[in-house]
Amino acid sequence: ASEAFPGQTIEFESLEQAMTESYNSIRVFRNSTIVASFVIFFITLMGLIGYTNDETQRRSKEIAIRKVNGAEASTIIEMLAKDVLWMALPAVLVGTLVSWYVGELWMSQFATTIDSTIPYFIMTALVVLALIVSIVVIKTWKIANENPVKSIKSE
Repeated sequence: ASEAFPGQTIEFESLEQAMTESYNSIRVFRNSTIVASFVIFFITLMGLIGYTNDETQRRSKEIAIRKVNGAEASTIIEMLAKDVLWMALPAVLVGTLVSWYVGELWMSQFATTIDSTIPYFIMTALVVLALIVSIVVIKTWKIANENPVKSIKSE
């Protein structure tokens, strides 16, 4: 190299290092987004658990009367899960559509991207809905299986 360019200092830089430096701001944004997503996820879970606790406490007398009249625990759990799903379904749908749109905007800045992200967003939405239903079932299982006299007596 010194014969081709006499009197000049030549420095070599690896392509890998150059690529790492050029995408550094994107990596920082990605990491910040991941941390924010986890924080939002746990705050949402706490809200869901609190809402489910409040809902079962508020409806404990109704649940007790239904049990006295012959309702099974599975029917009560299904009733409460449907009530929560009626609120969760539109929220998850809107959240999925907005996140897909923002994701597509973000991915448009790259030269090479994956073909279709839609299946990933659909699977994520289904996992979130399954998680919501699981939490509702777990939180309502106790009250749906307890002695209805306890709930009625506490009044």
